[in-house]
Amino acid sequence: MITNRSLFVAGLLYGVLLTPVPALAESSPKLPSPDQLKAALLLPEDLGTDFARRASWNRDPDRYDIATRSKVCTRAVKGIVPLYRAKAATWLRRKDNWEGVSEYVVSGTRGKISALERAAKVMVRDCSGVTVTTDATKETIRKLSIGRLGDAAYGIKLRSGFPGRNLDKESMVAIDIVIIRVGNTMIALEHDGHVGQFDPALTRPAAETATRRLLEALEAS
Repeated sequence: MITNRSLFVAGLLYGVLLTPVPALAESSPKLPSPDQLKAALLLPEDLGTDFARRASWNRDPDRYDIATRSKVCTRAVKGIVPLYRAKAATWLRRKDNWEGVSEYVVSGTRGKISALERAAKVMVRDCSGVTVTTDATKETIRKLSIGRLGDAAYGIKLRSGFPGRNLDKESMVAIDIVIIRVGNTMIALEHDGHVGQFDPALTRPAAETATRRLLEALEAS
C-alpha cells in the first residue's frame, strides 16, 4: 500500500515538473524588434516644419559642466549613460538655430530596465537643487515636472546664465532631460538650446509625441 501510494505521488510530481508554468512564461514578455524601436523615433515634422535631421550628436549626458558641479549629480548622470548608447536614436535640429531635440530608445529585460529606471530616479533626486553662482555665471539644476507619461516619467532641467537673471527665460544654455518608461522599453529625450534659442514649451509636447509613437510601434507587433 505504501509502495503504491509513493508511486502515485512520484507520478504526480513528475507530471508537475513536465508541465510548463504559464506565470514564468508571462514574466518575460517579447521584446520589440530593432525596426519597431526605430519606427518609434520622432520625425522632424513631429516638432515643426523648421526641424531637420542631424547626422550625429554627442552621446554623453555627463558632458555638461553644470552636471559636474556636484559629485553626487555627476555619479547620478553617469547612471543614464546606457540610454544614450541606444542603437535606436535620432537627432533633430531647428534650422539655422542652436536648438535641438535628441531621442534614444532602449528595450531589454525587466532587470535591465529596472536598473535604468532606478538611475533615472537617482538623477532626479541627486541633481535637483544644485545651484552654483559666481561673479560671472549662475547655474542651476531643478526637477522638471513633465506630468504623467507612459508608465513612469522623470525629468530635470539645467540652466546656465548670468546672475540676477531669470534663467527660465534668459538662459545662455538650457537643457531639459526627460526619461520615460513604457513597459520594458525606455525613452531618453533631451531638448537643448543656446544663447536664448530655446523654447521651453517644446519639451512636453515632444515627450508626449515620443511616448505616443512608441506605444503605436509596440502595438504594431
